[in-house]
Amino acid sequence: MWSEAVFVVAGGLALGAIGGWAMTQILIKILTGVFDPPPTTLAVPWGYLALVGGVAIVAVCVAAKAAIHSTRRPAIQLLRDI
Repeated sequence: MWSEAVFVVAGGLALGAIGGWAMTQILIKILTGVFDPPPTTLAVPWGYLALVGGVAIVAVCVAAKAAIHSTRRPAIQLLRDI
């Protein structure tokens, strides 16, 4: 279960970073004529990105722990509780 959680988090963070970078490059090309003067560098909110990444990691860890906990109960006991 933990390997799946790590795979999901790593894949999501990597694809999100690549998609975000590509989107910023497109927006910079499109909006260069709008700004006078155009920005010289890209502003990256590192604190916000770290916070979002940390929240995503904690959320997946909690979900994986809950999934592991729920699979430890025998299926017959789960059916009796219904």
